[in-house]
This record gives sequence, C-alpha cells and structure tokens, in this order.
Amino acid sequence: MSTANFIDMCAVCKQGVPKETMTYQKGRVFHIQCFESQGSTFPVIDSELAQMSARTRIELVQMKNLKVRSDAEEITKKVTKPKKKTAKKSKSKPKKTSKPKKSKAKKSKKKTKRR
Repeated sequence: MSTANFIDMCAVCKQGVPKETMTYQKGRVFHIQCFESQGSTFPVIDSELAQMSARTRIELVQMKNLKVRSDAEEITKKVTKPKKKTAKKSKSKPKKTSKPKKSKAKKSKKKTKRR
C-alpha cells in the first residue's frame, strides 16, 4: 500500500488515514470505523486554546535557541584569549635587487633609399 494516499493520522488508532476512508469530526481526522466506535470520547477542540498552546510552544523554542546562543557566546569568550600587544619589531633590511642585465647593442643596418 502506498503512503501517498495518507492525508493525516487517525486520532484514535494513530495510523494513516486514506482519503477514501477518512472523516473529519470535532476538529480531528478519524477512520470511519474508529469514529463510530470511539469518536464520542473525544471533546471538540477549543481553537483559542489550540492557538495559545501553539504560540507558547513557539516561544519556548525561541527561548531555548536564545539560551543556546548565549551559552555558546560565553564559551567562545572564555576559549579565545585576547591577544597581547607586542612591541614593534625593527624594520628588516631592504632586499637587494639584482642589477638589470645589460643588453647587447644591436648593430644598426644601413637603410638604402629606393628610387
């Protein structure tokens, strides 16, 4: 059986629900058989409470990320020590440049005029 058909998970049996055998009741997805047998035990989802719960989870994750980042910054500050300033070193002697080689003088050719 291919998993491409599965839309969501059944609230009762926690298995994938194919589109053909699903029913959406009380803000949840059920197999038709599962809803008939145990669907009445599930209360209707309070949308306000669900939104508040989602926002709270997001804020919790953001706070954890912030704590991890601040802890990492503290660790890097402890590990990396500030560099000590050292006295200036004296300048090294300039490198000797080789003298340019003299090129041999070319013999000049006499130009003749053409008439």
